[in-house]
Amino acid sequence: MRECMRLALFVMLVAALVVAACGPAPTPEVVDPVEAEPAEPTEVAEPEEPVEATEEPEPVDTPVPEGPRSGGRVVVAHRQEPDRFWAPFSGLTVAHEVGRIMNHTLIGTNADLEYFPILVEEVPTVENGGISEDSLVWTLRIREDVRWHDGEPFRPEDVCFTYETIMLEGTDVRSRVGWNRIEQCTVQDPNTVVFEFSEVDAPFLFRLTTVEILPEHILGGLTAEEVNGHEWMRAPVGTGPFMFKEWAGGDHITVVRNPNYFVEGQPYLDEIIYRIVPDANTLLNMTETGAVDVQFRVQDDLALLIDDMADVERITIQSLTPWLVWMNNNHPLFQDVRTRQALAYGFDKQVICDRIFRGLSEPADGPVSPLIQWAHNPDIAVFRHDPERAKALLEEAGWVDEGGDGIRVARGVQGVEDGTRFSFETANIAGEQVRIDLLSLMHAQWREIGVEAEINLVDVGTLFGDMLPNNRFETAYSYIGRYADPDFGGLFLDREEFGNMANYTGYSNPEVDDLILKSQQTADLQERGQYLREAQALIAEEVPVFFLGWLATTTALNQRVQGYSPDASGYGEMWNIREWWVQE
Repeated sequence: MRECMRLALFVMLVAALVVAACGPAPTPEVVDPVEAEPAEPTEVAEPEEPVEATEEPEPVDTPVPEGPRSGGRVVVAHRQEPDRFWAPFSGLTVAHEVGRIMNHTLIGTNADLEYFPILVEEVPTVENGGISEDSLVWTLRIREDVRWHDGEPFRPEDVCFTYETIMLEGTDVRSRVGWNRIEQCTVQDPNTVVFEFSEVDAPFLFRLTTVEILPEHILGGLTAEEVNGHEWMRAPVGTGPFMFKEWAGGDHITVVRNPNYFVEGQPYLDEIIYRIVPDANTLLNMTETGAVDVQFRVQDDLALLIDDMADVERITIQSLTPWLVWMNNNHPLFQDVRTRQALAYGFDKQVICDRIFRGLSEPADGPVSPLIQWAHNPDIAVFRHDPERAKALLEEAGWVDEGGDGIRVARGVQGVEDGTRFSFETANIAGEQVRIDLLSLMHAQWREIGVEAEINLVDVGTLFGDMLPNNRFETAYSYIGRYADPDFGGLFLDREEFGNMANYTGYSNPEVDDLILKSQQTADLQERGQYLREAQALIAEEVPVFFLGWLATTTALNQRVQGYSPDASGYGEMWNIREWWVQE
């Protein structure tokens, strides 16, 4: 059994990129699941005369080929189903994950969180001339050997079109932070695109890893509403190693090998079936029996069971992603910082990490992981279980215990009518018992300080497609993907001023905004780190969200699957899917 791998040990070499031939792609279709008809048995004729036995041949040692082999199918599964396949439109991890095996970003990050080129010839730097000395001009050389799945050539115009779509008013883009600093995108020649900025955007390289390029020849000239609802978002024609084949709602998504992929000999697999299995226990059983080859983000309460499976490896790493409970800072119940601090003192995150996360996760206290040492601030406010401190803060904020049932009511709480019970809901994605266990523990501990909370089970599409981006919730529990760059402007820059729907809580602090903007507007790493550390300290003190623990990502991997390399961001587990192969 392979030992659980740690992030620092992962080293992945990028395959050499060479020219491949081009040709037509199969027509995509979205289908309902159909049960296959059983095949008729094949009749085998009996020999009319007995066959005389022959001498046994001498055994010959046939060498087993080493290294990747072409062909085969891999079944990947998860409990959730995507909504759309373009990252700026979707908050779902699975949407990003599956979308990127069909369509590429310009640049990627590997298992060591290092940038590598995908649709560009090289990662731009000041040294290679890709970034100007003042960081205001970025020049990207586009690969000449890439074609869309329908055979059309990939062009620099597609890159500028993608930027224009992000900025198009009325599209379902969740955040334009950073992209709004671009003054213009121009095509310099048939293989060169230039971004000119009004001010420095230090995380721009990271932004290039988060947005798949759109095909202008398919989506060009459409209105924002037409782009939002276009079939491409659910059946993409992309540039990736695999092509869309079908989407059987609630059951599976099938992609097939792109025969004209620009890396010679890749991908190795013929087909990937992405199964949707909402029940975690059923999914784990399917993994054990071999019906599923790869399961991502196995629940912590089930992860250790993988160690007892004969043909399955458990791969667990610490990610950059925090588990958290969002509070709607615009809701009257949570507008007073003393109330938010009291709730933070009111539950035990160490017990959550030890008992609920099975000791696989460490407590989290802010938005930047300790794995990113240059930007992480270890000296911020740390809230640990202190019921007496919590009660004192609630009293100070105007929440008093006078009803006799132990639940506090408002007496002089700003914005809350006197007599209002301190009672609210926590929205939670249905289908995972470990989530229920965690929230039940939190809610029980909050009740001990006079606060009543109930679980509101919702589907993942409702939570991330409506409640969070539209600020229509009281509290909500899940995790939020973090990346190689520690920029957290998308999470905390003012929602209204910056049109930032990714700021789910509605948290607003001009000083934090200023620090985040300064961190984004300097290319000096040391200076960036200082601004980010100062912003982290303010955020931790004001508690717009409850950070619980760092997500430990566990993958269950059938031993027949080779080439898999885990991802620390928590959302790109198939980042090197073109290098996967099967050993039968």
